[in-house]
Amino acid sequence: MIVSLALSPSLDITYEVDELVHGGITRPIRVTRVAGGKALNVARVAKTLGADAHAVVALGGHIGAYIAELLDADGVPATVVPLAAGTRTCAAVVELGGGASSTDLYEPATPFSTAEWESFADVARTVVADHRPWVAVSGSLPAGVSADHVARLVSELRDAGARVAVDSSGDGLRALAPLADLVKVNRAEAEGLLGTEQPDAAAAARAMRDRLGCDVVVTDGIRPGCAMLGHAEVTIPAPATAGRFSAGSGDAFLGGLLTAFDRGDSPEDAVALATSAAERNAQVAGQGVIG
Repeated sequence: MIVSLALSPSLDITYEVDELVHGGITRPIRVTRVAGGKALNVARVAKTLGADAHAVVALGGHIGAYIAELLDADGVPATVVPLAAGTRTCAAVVELGGGASSTDLYEPATPFSTAEWESFADVARTVVADHRPWVAVSGSLPAGVSADHVARLVSELRDAGARVAVDSSGDGLRALAPLADLVKVNRAEAEGLLGTEQPDAAAAARAMRDRLGCDVVVTDGIRPGCAMLGHAEVTIPAPATAGRFSAGSGDAFLGGLLTAFDRGDSPEDAVALATSAAERNAQVAGQGVIG
């Protein structure tokens, strides 16, 4: 089983446009809305690939209720922790001639009160105690939830039998990486943790493996990445096909990787499934959606 801890979910909206008009009106050709944020993207991809996936998600207000409806429509089981503040909305504008990039507007993650964090942590402990799953901790930390808070919870979950995968950056990555069974980052995030520039993803992955002693995956956009899984070093190939919707591809990669691990695949097969999921995400609108 795979449990995603969604501390910073959002309603993710993708606007496809001919061209973004700065200072004027732009009318989208198509609009796609998904239950987003990195952790929910991981859960949706894992569920699509056949995994037993579950989200523990903090939601508030009308947008939060809508996200819960979208998760239900996607077939992603979720335990909702109510928040007093309304859940955020994030938008991506994809231009037809813009290649694989988008213009993004990301609201800050919805803040937690002390009581809301305690409730979220209690729910996570209960779900993990019942299933002893892979736990995915992905994305930014909201106001009211410190890196130390999450680190203490992750330690408890590992003590309860969970295996923990971390995909974060900054303070969250520094606090959680030493506690993880798997760390998945891009090369820039790896360099931030290591404090040194790395010539490529393979060098970054080896350095992180030496530093942390756990499994490590380092991606590098459209360049080859590297996975250090058990005793295997596996090259992550550059995308065979460039897609227009690259946002969420890293989350799709992690969802595919954990799906493969959960069913006992080899490192090579796990990387192949994860790579396929990332490439499929880039072909269709909506983060964490694989066509």
